[in-house]
Order: sequence, then C-alpha cells, then structure tokens
Amino acid sequence: MRRKILFLTLGMLLSLPVARSYAIPSFARQTGMTCNDCHTFFPELTPAGREFKLKGYVSTRTDIPKFFIPVAMLATASYTVADQTTTGVAPFDTSNNNGTDRTNIPQALNFFYGGRIWNNIGAMIQATYDGPSNSLALDSSDVRYANTLKVGGKDLVYGVTVNNNPTFEDVWNTSPAWGYPYYASEVANTPTASPLIGGLGAQVGGVGAYGYFDNMVYAGASVYRTTKNGVTMPFGAGSTPPSTTIKGALPYWRLALNHDWANQSLEIGTFGLYADVEPTGYDHTSPDHYTDIAADAQYQFMGQHNFVSGKFTYIHEGQDWAASAPLGIAGNTSDHTDNIKLNGTYGYKGLPFGDVSGTLGWFYTSGSRDNALYAPAQFTGSSSGKPDNNGFILEANYFPKQNIRLAAQYTIYNKFNGASDNYDGFGTDAEHNNTLYLYVQYAL
Repeated sequence: MRRKILFLTLGMLLSLPVARSYAIPSFARQTGMTCNDCHTFFPELTPAGREFKLKGYVSTRTDIPKFFIPVAMLATASYTVADQTTTGVAPFDTSNNNGTDRTNIPQALNFFYGGRIWNNIGAMIQATYDGPSNSLALDSSDVRYANTLKVGGKDLVYGVTVNNNPTFEDVWNTSPAWGYPYYASEVANTPTASPLIGGLGAQVGGVGAYGYFDNMVYAGASVYRTTKNGVTMPFGAGSTPPSTTIKGALPYWRLALNHDWANQSLEIGTFGLYADVEPTGYDHTSPDHYTDIAADAQYQFMGQHNFVSGKFTYIHEGQDWAASAPLGIAGNTSDHTDNIKLNGTYGYKGLPFGDVSGTLGWFYTSGSRDNALYAPAQFTGSSSGKPDNNGFILEANYFPKQNIRLAAQYTIYNKFNGASDNYDGFGTDAEHNNTLYLYVQYAL
C-alpha cells in the first residue's frame, strides 16, 4: 500500500504544469532567473549562483511586486531497499510504529524564506518537517549582509553571516553542508565514524565575516557556540537539547582560490575548525578536543547543453579524548580519522523529455583502532575496533519538468566499520549495507 501511495504521488507531481526549474523558487521569483543561471543541477552552484549568494541573496528584478515575500517549499518522498535499516518510522505508518518504515511519504518537507530582507540584507532560512522522526525544527540557515567596494581597481565583495552550521555559508559543493551525496536515506544503516565538521547543523550558532577579492581569492572566518543555552539557543529551535554540546567558542575558517574562464571554473581551497566537545550525557566536564583540517577542489564545465563537474574533499580529524578516555568511552587518549570524497557528474539539459544527470562517487575513511570507541554491536558495531569504510555511490537523476526530480541512488560498501566480512562480530558483511534509495522531489 505504501508503494502504491508513493507511485500515486509521483504521478500527481508529473501531471502538474511547470514551466521553469527552480532550486529555491523564491530566489527565481525574486531575480527573474531560472535555475540554469545559478545551478548546473541543484544544489551545485554556477559562478552566477555563487555571486548571488556572496552578495547576500539580494539581487532583485526591477518589476518585482511591492509586497513580495520570498517563500518556497521543497517536498521529498522516498523508498529505501536495504538488508539493514535503522528504526526510523514515517508518521503515516500505523501498522508498525516501533519498526522500520522504508517508505517515507514525506521524507522531508522544507519550508524556506529565501531572498532579500531589506537593502543589502538577505537570507536563506529553512524549517524542516522530518518524516522518519515526525518532528519540525529549524534547519541549516544563513542570514547575511553584503556589499562591494573597489580595492586597487578590483571588486571586493565583503559581508557578515549569521548561521547555524559551519560550511553552510560556503559557495562550493565540496564542503560537508553542500557536498555529495546531496540527499540520502534516513533509515539505511550508515558507518559509525564521520568528521565533526559535517554534523553540527543546528547544534551551534554563530557569526562570521568574509571577503571575495577579484572573483579569485576568498577568505572567511566564523565563531560558534552551542545552541544548548544562551543567545544562540534559537539557532537550534526544535532540535534542542543538542546531541553535540560545544564548550566555549568554536572557530571555523575558510580559504579558497577560484578561477573562472569562458564556460569553465576551478577552485582549490582549505577549511577547518577547532572544537571542545562535552561527551554526550556528561555536562560541565572537561571537554574532548577536535581539530578538523580539510583540503578541497572543484572543477566545472558548463556548456550549452552539456555539464561536467568534479569534486574532491579530504578531511583529517584529530581527536584528543581528555574527557572520554577517563570515562571509558574511548580506549585511547587520542585518535584520528582521514576522510576522502571524490565524485564526478555529467548532465545534459534540453532533451525533448527533460534533463538528465548521472554521478559516480567514491568515499573512504580510515582511522585509529579504538576498541572502546568502536565496540562490537550487531549491525552498527565494529569487531576490529576500526572505523574504516569505503565504497561507491551511483546516482541517476531525471528532471521531467525541471523543478521535479526523480532519482535512483545505489550505495556499495566494500568495507564497513572496519572490515569487509563479519565487520560487527555477529556475521554481518559490509555488502549487507548496500542500499538502493529512490526519491522524488517537487519544489514550488
């Protein structure tokens, strides 16, 4: 029955009359541009899209209605096929509320205020209804002021950003907040280890400043604190108390070199953070210390119909278990992980039946052996005490009416939580976590 509902929903979406493609439709309504101007395929930005964001989301067409309010919505429905799944439950599953619902209708409903607020101040603020957890919360959001001045005859775009997710303010698709895969199953089993810098959305809130000189040199820095209490608590609305508690200030930095020429673009850069984190469930203790340092690169070719992009991200995380080791949560006084993502996308726009794209991604994680931190547990544990995993993600996207996306994504694990065979100590192999994820999206 749930599959029938998913296919019926898809059919209704395909029957809707839609003329243009919108990533965040309110941006398109405000500027008069289509998604092809700002995106190769959402959410990957073109140079024009990066400029729009860096200049504060405020570019506006001259004939915009006087009382225009830049709001939009994105709906996602999905179906997951996997041997191992978590216990997420979609809200409309009344037959097994304590089990797993692999059909998520909706998986998510995203509500956006996306556009100009006043003069040089704009925002992308989103609230998300999450189907598997049946909850509504403030999602990653960014409010910024931006302006431009001349330095040595060259343009310097500068601004101030207030946001609740380090890397969300970034304009390249190599940072964790915007990196591939852009969407994933919420009920599929996933590896235990992941860098802190990719898991702080709505857990922190902060302010930062940035500058982009001559469309070439970008530099930015921000300072965050926990959303558990104090002035930053509203940044985690709906998701507090946070699962990750930062003690004191969390500094984040970003440097990048960019070059645009003809219909191509190349970026190389680095970003990182330092954080003091209290172990979960232990308030006001001496914190653990995380240091994340990353290197990244992105290439784009944007033809009249053909689009090609390649992205690389490497994140080294150092972990000092000043609190977790004495508590027995970690078996070592310090650990580390190394995380790599490499992916390439080809897309074609302008076919008689719509637009298409395909992505091949490779991921890799290795790290220190820690038998306490990575302990045996059925499906989710590690019998080797290692966090290692690697594999591939293949994805095909079809846009029949451009603001509708139909996608099939398949994740292949060669290694999961430290091993290929019997990784958890209970006879589960890495390939048992291979996942087929089907999803459909509609933006309005």
